[in-house]
Amino acid sequence: MEKILLEAAKKVCINDSELINNKMEWATAHRLAVYLENYFPGFNVDCEYNKMGSEFDPKHDSYDRHKRPDIVIHRRCRTELENNLLVIEIKLENDQDDDEKKLYDFTSSPNDKRPFQYQYGLKISFLPKLQLKWFHHNFNYKVVTID
Repeated sequence: MEKILLEAAKKVCINDSELINNKMEWATAHRLAVYLENYFPGFNVDCEYNKMGSEFDPKHDSYDRHKRPDIVIHRRCRTELENNLLVIEIKLENDQDDDEKKLYDFTSSPNDKRPFQYQYGLKISFLPKLQLKWFHHNFNYKVVTID
């Protein structure tokens, strides 16, 4: 999965640099999602997906604030951990922000009973260098920076 995400992010840098350079975050996220769709058979790749489960309650963080991840790789309307593979946050510029807190929340420990938890989280920033920060069980476990 890490290799697939790295290659897809590189593809965005090569094919869609005008979106990055013109600070078009949502469009950049969409292009990444398009590149990822064929790599995860049996899962849906959705942008700005803000609902959870068949009841369609809004997703929220540990402070009960509504959250909308940039990209999720999941099986729609299913809340079990095995159906929520990856949550991705896109930042065009590498800076500290609320997205990392969001990823900690969305990849909380399996003992946490919030139904929208994901197996993995990923923050991708494109400028000044491509950087991928991986999260798992409420922990940042790997950072990859590409020149």
